[in-house]
Amino acid sequence: MKLFPDEQKKKKFMKGGLPVVFTIAWTPIVWMLLASLMGPVIEPVFHSWQPVVLIIGVMTLVAMLLLIRLFRGAGLKVFDKGE
Repeated sequence: MKLFPDEQKKKKFMKGGLPVVFTIAWTPIVWMLLASLMGPVIEPVFHSWQPVVLIIGVMTLVAMLLLIRLFRGAGLKVFDKGE
C-alpha cells in the first residue's frame, strides 16, 4: 500500500487511528438513533427541544467514547494475534 510502505506504520495506524475514524463515521448514525428513540421520551419532560438536543448530544458523546474503547479493544485483539 503506497500510503503505508512500512508494515509497522500501518499496524500503528490500525491500532490507534482507525478506531477513531470508525467512531467519527458512526457519530451521525448514533445521533439519529438516539434522537429517534430518546427524543420523543425526553421531550414531554422539558417541553422544549433545546434541552433534549443537549441531553442527546451528551448521550452521543458517551456512546462514542464507549465505541472508541470497543473498537480499540477489538483492534488490539485482532492485530496482536497477527504478531
